[in-house]
Amino acid sequence: MERLRSELGLMAYLAVCFVLLASPTWAAAETSKIRVVGTYTNLRYSTGSGDLGGVEIKIVPARGRGFQGALQIAEGAPSELMVVDVLVEKNKISFRIPNSYPIYGGGTFEGAIEPAAIRGHFTFGEAVNEEISLKKGLGYWDK
Repeated sequence: MERLRSELGLMAYLAVCFVLLASPTWAAAETSKIRVVGTYTNLRYSTGSGDLGGVEIKIVPARGRGFQGALQIAEGAPSELMVVDVLVEKNKISFRIPNSYPIYGGGTFEGAIEPAAIRGHFTFGEAVNEEISLKKGLGYWDK
């Protein structure tokens, strides 16, 4: 009886593992060939002006959503954290900032995922900003 119970427990464990591996989040990560999960940043502190400038996003898997990111944009001072749904298709990445966020709401980002960075541009209204590169690694706040 105890042997049957342990075999059933093992089968249940393997079934849960299979379901997790077969989920859309993991499938999306596998098809992109490049690991998108992580922190990407170009945030920099200017000792001359005392300002913080740049962009940082931490991308994580999200059940039923593929990926989500915690985004922060700094123009002199850091913005509030903005949660965005991140779309990944092969090496392309994009997201839209929800309108509920002041200043940056409605803005979009489109770019490409590289092994050590994300390159792309933001669009706010009619203004398309110059291309930026966000290096993968420790975030500004992690240093």
